[in-house]
Amino acid sequence: MNKSRLLVSSLFSIALLSGCQSTSPYVPSVVSSVVEVEKNKTEIYNRTRQWFSEYFVSGESVIDYEDASAGTIIGKGIATIGSGPFGMIDERINFTLRVDTKDNKFKTEYTINKHTNYDSTNGVYDVVNVNEERKQNAKKKVESITSDLKSYVTGGASDW
Repeated sequence: MNKSRLLVSSLFSIALLSGCQSTSPYVPSVVSSVVEVEKNKTEIYNRTRQWFSEYFVSGESVIDYEDASAGTIIGKGIATIGSGPFGMIDERINFTLRVDTKDNKFKTEYTINKHTNYDSTNGVYDVVNVNEERKQNAKKKVESITSDLKSYVTGGASDW
């Protein structure tokens, strides 16, 4: 009887664990892209600086470095990339964004430094093992941020 319980228990454990996604300790990753726009370096830099001021409104997000003559702005931010089971947990990424500007283009380079979770019971805590789906959600999020930046840079001045 004990052998059959052990066998059933083992089979159940194998079936349960086979549905789990594989994870590995997270190593910071870099996502970069070059965006073509019809503006000169100064216009792109100024619009990018304005975008940083509007997009990163949280006290947790900040510009660390800027050099108008080089056309470079570096900031850090936090973004929500999804939610956990039942919507009880916010899945977040902490990242550094570097934007380099030239005439008619800019380059974004995101370093996704770490993944965190937030819930009302435990607050913010690091996620050490990150599955592939979560990595893809992070990549989609930074691509979305770059798209938002492009729209802001190429948008016209407000006609208030």
